[in-house]
Amino acid sequence: MAKLLFIGTQDWHFARHHLPLVRAARERDHDVVVAAADHGQGARIAAAGARFVPLTPGLWRNHPVAVARCVGTLRQIMLEQAPALVQLHGIRAALAGLAAARLTAIPRRIAAVNGLGMVSASTGLPGDGMRALARMLTGAAMAGGTRLVLGSPADAAVLGLDPANPALRITGGAGVDPLIHMPEPMPWSPPLKLAFISPLLWAHGPGLAVDAVAKARAAGADVTLSLIGAPWSASRNAVPRAILEGWSSQPGIGWFAPASDMAQVWRQHHALILPAGGGDGLPAIALQAAASARPLIVSSSAGGSASFVRDGIDGRVVDGSDPDSLAEAIIQFARAPALVERMGRSARERVLNGYTERQVMDAFRRLWAEMLGPESPA
Repeated sequence: MAKLLFIGTQDWHFARHHLPLVRAARERDHDVVVAAADHGQGARIAAAGARFVPLTPGLWRNHPVAVARCVGTLRQIMLEQAPALVQLHGIRAALAGLAAARLTAIPRRIAAVNGLGMVSASTGLPGDGMRALARMLTGAAMAGGTRLVLGSPADAAVLGLDPANPALRITGGAGVDPLIHMPEPMPWSPPLKLAFISPLLWAHGPGLAVDAVAKARAAGADVTLSLIGAPWSASRNAVPRAILEGWSSQPGIGWFAPASDMAQVWRQHHALILPAGGGDGLPAIALQAAASARPLIVSSSAGGSASFVRDGIDGRVVDGSDPDSLAEAIIQFARAPALVERMGRSARERVLNGYTERQVMDAFRRLWAEMLGPESPA
């Protein structure tokens, strides 16, 4: 029985997105250990079949001394656990974990990164420098035997990688369960009801969505926008509450708390709008919306979302930095409810052909077998 050590940044993020991989490993009788910053989700991870190793919540800070301490902590965990394979989830865990794995002489390493964060989103000379450094580090890691798993072809392009590279895999993000997120009947229209679902950070584009809806309404489109999410006060990029309240006082705009029942959200909305910039990979909400037979309006710079959506088939891919382009797509949707419904059905089919949880689980199982040896029959 081979031991797999999964390392993530936050336990809640691992529990939300990666528990299917724990189940996939346990299906083949692998011993699974998960290490992540402890925010109270350890029991949920353990219930999936893994032993949980709690990390200090402040472990992932960017200060050089903190980074060195993080590498040392991960190295100690690797020495204690002695895994056959270490799998690192997220760009921060990948950078620190690969350094620790090299110090511990663990030869089998997987870096699973869905979204490159500031490496992809930064502009100007700082962004160019970050991408050049990322390409150098990625190339060195892959040459040293690390397998890299990315959530979209857009991430591979940022890193200058050939999708045919045998050390690279591209999966459907974390995948989605199409039996949980089922097609929902479209609500009555008009109006066209759009949902923006995301942490309310400027970088995710809520202001662009608001501006585009205002322009579409001014042009005569009957459309509403629901901003669904909480202000992220810990981030300097968070949209202030006063601005959110100001937006929600505008005609056709509403601000709502994060939803626990996504099926109900899609019973009340026709489409998802995500005019975010790069760096976010392929968000789970995009796959959930598509699995629920809802088309998407996304930015061409939105990395994984833009790679997932086929413009004019599963939704629209537009210049998200331009509210006029977004407004044009919104007006098209508002005037053609049959088109919206047809694109929603196509989005669901898109999910079923490569973006389900089971397909992602099987992709990782093939990779583990490649690195650890063939699986014995179940």
